[in-house]
Amino acid sequence: MRKNLHIDPLFYSKYFFNRHYICNKDCKIVFMKKIIMILAIGLCLFTIQSCGDSDKKDKDKDKKELNAGSVPEPVKSAFNTKYAAASDVKWEDAHEDNKQTYKAKFTMNGKKMKAEYDANGNFVKESEDN
Repeated sequence: MRKNLHIDPLFYSKYFFNRHYICNKDCKIVFMKKIIMILAIGLCLFTIQSCGDSDKKDKDKDKKELNAGSVPEPVKSAFNTKYAAASDVKWEDAHEDNKQTYKAKFTMNGKKMKAEYDANGNFVKESEDN
């Protein structure tokens, strides 16, 4: 007589349909800890990278600004001749076609303006600053 072999129906669902049947509970915890650590490190790297850009821009802006004493006399006299009514004059170090130039930002007749001169006092360009 042959015995009726009956296989438990939960046998297949327990071992074949469950994709984590090899891992135990501790394995799942370690896996989750690794994922959380990777996400935390990625967030930290993104935060550090985004914070560094604004500091660099501020330093570059400070390097460009000049005081009136460091601007050559020919540049200042050419500017004062052309823009005698200018007020709130600020000087910046600039470059036009790989040549050293000096940019003056100023207010004239209620408009914000920019004028650029080379080191010899020759006029390069003028524009209205918005």
